[in-house]
Parts: sequence; C-alpha cells; structure tokens
Amino acid sequence: MGGLGGFTGVVPALWYSLRPLDKDGRRAAIQTFNLVTLGATMAAYTASGTVTAEMLPLFAVVVPSMLLPILLGGRVYIGISEADFRRIVLALLTASGIAMLAASLPSVLPPSAS
Repeated sequence: MGGLGGFTGVVPALWYSLRPLDKDGRRAAIQTFNLVTLGATMAAYTASGTVTAEMLPLFAVVVPSMLLPILLGGRVYIGISEADFRRIVLALLTASGIAMLAASLPSVLPPSAS
C-alpha cells in the first residue's frame, strides 16, 4: 500500500490492533515498521538518483514539518487511554481506506457523457 498511496503502515497497524498487545507495544511495532520501510525507501531513492543534491535545501522545510506533529503526537499519546488509542488507530485506518476509495473512484466510474 505504500506504493499505491503512501499508506505504508496500514496493514501492520490493523494487524497489531488485533493482537493482544498494550498500546505501547502496538505503537513500538508500528513505528519500527514505518521507520524501517520509509528508511529503506529513502535509501533506494537516494541510491537511484531520485533524491538529488538540489533537493537538500528543501529538507529545511521538511524536517520542521515532521518534528511538530511528532512532538504534538507524543504529548497526546501520553494522555490517552488504551481504549482511546485503539479507537484513534481504527478511525485513522478507516479514514485512510475511505480516502483510497475516493481517490480510485474516477478511474472506476465510466466517463461522463458531456
């Protein structure tokens, strides 16, 4: 699903939500999976020349854009219960599924006759 729409952690998140792990165990497993997957993708892009030296200044925008949600998410995570964490993960998985379906509708529906 990562190549399809950038949803690298959907299947593992759903899988770990069904396992008898506490919220810390689920979070650690999902984060590790995403870190390895996205790190390998970045390494492959760099090795193939997709990421070039001209793109390096853009990391000055990308890094703060990543750090702010990470810090905010960490603070929110501490204050939520086990049940709320499960609900949030499943709600986000549902939202990503709906987004994928909505994005694919134009290619599935017949063209309009106008």
